[in-house]
Amino acid sequence: MQKGDVKALELKVQEDDLLKQFVGLLDYDTRADFTSQDKPSSAGQLRLGAHLLSRLSKLKLKPIQTKEGVIITRIPATNGYENKEKLCLLAHLDTAPDASSDGVKPSLVTAYKGEGIELDSGAIIDHNISPELANHLGEDIVVTDGTTLLGGDDKAGIAVLMHLAERLADDRIVHGPITIIFSVDEEIGRSTKYLDIETIDCDFAVTIDGCERGELDIATFNAEGAKIIFHGKVVHTAVAYGKMKNAIKMMTDFIDLMPHEESPETTKDEQGFYHVHDAMGNVEQAELMMILRDFEKEGLERRHAFVEQAVDKINEKYGQGSCEAIFVKQYENMETVLKESPAIVNYCRAAFDRANIKLTEMKVRGGTDGANLSCRGLPCPNIFAGPLNCHGIYECLPVPSLHASFEVTKALVELVALGQDGKSQKAE
Repeated sequence: MQKGDVKALELKVQEDDLLKQFVGLLDYDTRADFTSQDKPSSAGQLRLGAHLLSRLSKLKLKPIQTKEGVIITRIPATNGYENKEKLCLLAHLDTAPDASSDGVKPSLVTAYKGEGIELDSGAIIDHNISPELANHLGEDIVVTDGTTLLGGDDKAGIAVLMHLAERLADDRIVHGPITIIFSVDEEIGRSTKYLDIETIDCDFAVTIDGCERGELDIATFNAEGAKIIFHGKVVHTAVAYGKMKNAIKMMTDFIDLMPHEESPETTKDEQGFYHVHDAMGNVEQAELMMILRDFEKEGLERRHAFVEQAVDKINEKYGQGSCEAIFVKQYENMETVLKESPAIVNYCRAAFDRANIKLTEMKVRGGTDGANLSCRGLPCPNIFAGPLNCHGIYECLPVPSLHASFEVTKALVELVALGQDGKSQKAE
């Protein structure tokens, strides 16, 4: 069983500029907060955005930060390539609300031997938790101390795009018109509300927000979030008979109505699910937060209707007005749009080949900014950034995967500059 070494990471970043970019981003606590109505939902996203704004400005670029905290920077095309197709590249500033991103303490497992990794907290990343680790024997892997997530989702994507921006700004990489966007609150489904397709003004886009090396996401779930509110009645326990209505009991009854065989831990591949992920309350009022996921639009509609029926059953049992549901649309499956507008997917496939990275096309059991952007008219698949076991303390990042993500993204930029005919001459 191997352990991470802080000193080994300190030495590694001295010789690896891309890894140094990534590790520096971990100082910022950018955990999204679904209970907040602020834009963005956490102040750390603004602080990280301000940091990136400053760094991009030093490259003689002209980035802006919107009132919601989104960073947008346009990189003019290499001379003679101004009329090539316009490409937008995106990553997101926030990390998942599932685990803390405050005080991340990264370390490096050197030349992984395949026997599992013990974190400082005592937690173990083994091949049961992370079967993908078996693909990374002999590689250096960044881990946490086991008290926070790592933040590779999506600070690995940010690092790739910042590393790329440095090389685009001085034309070390020949390119057409490029727009780089760092969005906010992607993890809680709000990010694309703050992105305007006309303002982006590109022919297509790619998010750098996937996981395992080689993955190209060309389909996502359809997704909704729901808040279920339970209204109880408080009466002193001495005289509660026939009068008290306990909101916590209502909540547990509601959860019991959900199909136990259709939860994240009991589904896989293209199976959808219901997932209760947060709950709070007392006798007088309780609330739970849940998500609904399905690859088929009709399937999501059925899940929505099922939750509404469960609300009705609680009201039948405890009285009308005891339970209500508030639904929020989060994102849509991008598969249909990408099939109708395949140019960017074809460029991505060619980029994997150019970078000599084995391609695996995925229907991802999640979503990205690209899901909603695609369905709003901007085709946008998703390229891997490299982290494994995202959204929790077991998250880790094989260093070669971070570099492979950069190489594929770089190849994509070069291929779009060549154009769909693959010719190298400059635009007329």
